[in-house]
Amino acid sequence: MPANHLNCPRGDSKHRHPGNGDPAWTVRRLAALAGIAILPLLTACENTRSIASDATQIDGFRAGVVADDPRAALIGRTVIANGGNAADGAVAAYFAMSVLMPSAAGLGGGGVCIAHDAEEKRTDVIDFLPRAAAAGQVAVPGNVRGMAALNARYGNLPFAGLVGPAENLALSGSTVPKALARDLQEFDYTLREDPALAAVFHDLNGAPLKEGDNFRQPELGASLGQVRALGVNGFYSGLLGQKIADGAQAIGAPLTIDDLRNHKVQIYAPVDTPFLDLSLWTTSAPSGGSLVAQAMGQFSGDNSPGAQANVSRQLMPARAQQEGLGGATENPSAATVVAVDSDGVAVACAFTMNAPFGAARTAPGTGIILAPAPNDQGIGFSALAPVMVGSKFNGQLYFASAAAGGAPGALAQALVLDAVMRRALPLDQAMQLPRAFDDGAGQSYDEAGGLSLGRLNSIFCSRGTPSSPDTCQLRNDYRGNGLATILGED
Repeated sequence: MPANHLNCPRGDSKHRHPGNGDPAWTVRRLAALAGIAILPLLTACENTRSIASDATQIDGFRAGVVADDPRAALIGRTVIANGGNAADGAVAAYFAMSVLMPSAAGLGGGGVCIAHDAEEKRTDVIDFLPRAAAAGQVAVPGNVRGMAALNARYGNLPFAGLVGPAENLALSGSTVPKALARDLQEFDYTLREDPALAAVFHDLNGAPLKEGDNFRQPELGASLGQVRALGVNGFYSGLLGQKIADGAQAIGAPLTIDDLRNHKVQIYAPVDTPFLDLSLWTTSAPSGGSLVAQAMGQFSGDNSPGAQANVSRQLMPARAQQEGLGGATENPSAATVVAVDSDGVAVACAFTMNAPFGAARTAPGTGIILAPAPNDQGIGFSALAPVMVGSKFNGQLYFASAAAGGAPGALAQALVLDAVMRRALPLDQAMQLPRAFDDGAGQSYDEAGGLSLGRLNSIFCSRGTPSSPDTCQLRNDYRGNGLATILGED
């Protein structure tokens, strides 16, 4: 079948509405949300290119943060400038995205990170994916506990100080960033079912907010304030946790305080795949690290669109069977952050609400959007696939990346990694390579007509860090709306 030059939507969502009406949290509601998954990656449609830092590489490199939201990246860089390391910067950037990108990174969702410490020669996967609550239907929020674990294991600064900037953003207000404005336009039909969401994200005329409009989230700010003051325990077993559980049950979502108390972060060694004379580190199932590793085994220096389509055509049928997806498309909605510092600490994280804006319902009084439980219709986290390349012998780090956009995003990481490490292309040039994807079921896609296949945040250090940090190049994807920020030595 010829490639699909899919036209991007123009704001009229009525033909895409997955279902009307039922305001309760029911199986019908979740089945309706699953309708978004059959859309062939419409959330990745863009006709504009992102803001990017002018310098992707500098002498005197100290640290860098790349995130899907520009203000989040700047907050992460500021945290590092004030004594933090890459892990602290990533945590602060995440909490900022929970305010600025709640469609993909809200407190009700979850994610997965790969973290590396060169000095200790240690690399971990930190898994806090938004898995189903005991009674199903709703996911247990994982992001707060996941970020606390990352900070405790790899960070330098107290956790409270990393939450504070996001709290201030929510309480004081900010302008709607481009990525959020895009999602508000695309998925406005879901927000109208929740009065609290409509009150925050609609203007006085009932239309979705546009880029540059002012908005405040006082209830979310209050919840972040409790996380800052009381830490993880306040969210998972304290008064805030009880408020989240009670609020969820009030709208029919079977989330209990025991679900929150019993939530655990899983920390394990990454899958280690030999790559050149180094290690390719990926996550284990149920996230999508194996897809990147398998694709790297298929690429052989030819990363033309035809070769990309051929690789994905070979890999996707087995993946769909493994994930039990049938013909459904994996959830493409995610937000990512990647950070590195000159001491050799690096982090690559991907976050999701299991669907754009999660279940599009808040736990009343908290400002926290709940996430639906994963299902076999594409709702979920199976495409999250942060990756790193480094040496397990001397601790040097060469590459770190995370992607949004479902399976095409995961495969795009293999494309970029192949380009910079096998073909010696600069990271900036590798990010601009045209992308293609074949779902293995007869449908091919390319990037003609405005479709974007994946949105990456990546770091490439050609001679490794910490030995040669000045060789580190950072780049956010031109297909997204984020920012790559670099901090130099004073």
